[in-house]
Amino acid sequence: MGGLLYLGGAFAFFKKGSKASLIASGIIGTAFIGSGLIIQGGQNRNGHAIAALASLALVGGMAPRAVKTGKFMPAGLVASLGAVSGIYQAHKVNQWW
Repeated sequence: MGGLLYLGGAFAFFKKGSKASLIASGIIGTAFIGSGLIIQGGQNRNGHAIAALASLALVGGMAPRAVKTGKFMPAGLVASLGAVSGIYQAHKVNQWW
């Protein structure tokens, strides 16, 4: 997920000149990658909690854009992926609690 966010942010920057997309995708993508490393290190609950918060930030940032534009691509897709990820990560946090 982190790598996809990096690519999406870079694409938005080069296509539309969106520095905000580049910065936000970098921050949230780094949170996802960091959470994966934390999970690999054996701290499952903490890693999934970070990923759940990153998913929430992703939905919070992209869902309003999708509603505002009325278009599914790209904001609606990213918000949907964030929502699915958030549900999964919240489930995993609950498992490890």
